[in-house]
Amino acid sequence: MSLHYRRPNFLLLGLSFLAGVVIIWLSLTGSGLTVLFIPLGSTALFVLGVLPILFSLWSVRQAFRPEPVVIEQGGLRLRVAGIDRAVPWAAIDAVFLEPYVNPGDDSHTLRLVVVPAAGADLGVVAEYRNRTDGRPSIILLALDEILEPPADVARSLATYAGPKYAAAA
Repeated sequence: MSLHYRRPNFLLLGLSFLAGVVIIWLSLTGSGLTVLFIPLGSTALFVLGVLPILFSLWSVRQAFRPEPVVIEQGGLRLRVAGIDRAVPWAAIDAVFLEPYVNPGDDSHTLRLVVVPAAGADLGVVAEYRNRTDGRPSIILLALDEILEPPADVARSLATYAGPKYAAAA
C-alpha cells in the first residue's frame, strides 16, 4: 500500500499564479502600490506579485513529491523523516499508529511511529519516546497529511507487519 500526500486545489493555485502575473504586469506598466496613503512605487508591487507566483510553484512542486511511505511484504519503503530507503521488517521492532493532538489547531489525528530494532541503523537518530511503551522511536508522518484513511493504513500495517504492528491507545 502506498501512502500519498494530499493534493492542493489546482484551480486556486492557478488563480494565485494568474493574480501574481497580473500584479507584475501592473507594476511593469507604471502602476504603484500605496499603503496607508504612502506611495511605495512599482518595485513594491512587483515584489508583491512575485510572492503568489512563488507560492504557486512551490505548492505544485510539493504536490508531485513521491509517496512518503510504501507498506510492503518485505518492509517499508520510506522517503520521509530523513530516511530515503527501503527498511526491512527485521530492522523494525514495532510500528504504531499513535494518537496526536496538533497544538496549532487542536485537531486530533494519528501519527505513524516506527521503533527501530536494536542495532538497526535507519540513517536517523530515534530521539522521540513513543507514548505506548516509551522506547526511542521515529515519527514518520501524521495521517492527516495523506489521502488514505487511517483504517486502511491500520489494516495494511496489520497485514504486512503482523505482530510488529500495535495500534496505540
